[in-house]
Amino acid sequence: MLTSSTETLTTAEAATAGALAGGLLGTIIVASIAVAILMIVAMWKLFTKAGEKGWKSLIPIYDIYILFKISGAKSWFWGLVVAEIIVFVDTIIATNNGGVVTDANGNVTEIKDISFAIVVAAMAIFELICYIVLCAKLAKAFKRGAGTAIGLFFLPNIFTLILAFGSAKYDKKVLKK
Repeated sequence: MLTSSTETLTTAEAATAGALAGGLLGTIIVASIAVAILMIVAMWKLFTKAGEKGWKSLIPIYDIYILFKISGAKSWFWGLVVAEIIVFVDTIIATNNGGVVTDANGNVTEIKDISFAIVVAAMAIFELICYIVLCAKLAKAFKRGAGTAIGLFFLPNIFTLILAFGSAKYDKKVLKK
């Protein structure tokens, strides 16, 4: 038993601590896998409720496009793509011109080119706006109000489950209003 900071753990105490840490890590991994599977099923169900094929929810980037399509905000998706391209190109330009200084691990340590910082900040704000629009329009497409939109923004996993497995019905006509 530890009574002062100078004592060390016995072998049995170290084994117990290791077993507890391993058990905790195992529980976290199992819970994470369970949540991931649940979200895959929820997105599949959400897509099928909206008249899309469920498998489309499994393909990265394409699933986001379909979400924007379901919500009636396809043009916002393309704006998001353009924003990402602008940030990518600006990053290349800033890096090649010495505008960004990185350490040995590739972490940014200094930004010499203020235009790079401005572009990245502007695109981050635009991406946030795109996400807000997606949440609002997705809630509207399932005949839900501002509460669901706010929930999708702050607690996306929980509110995706609510839309997918709850009584919400998809209505494409609502998007045209």
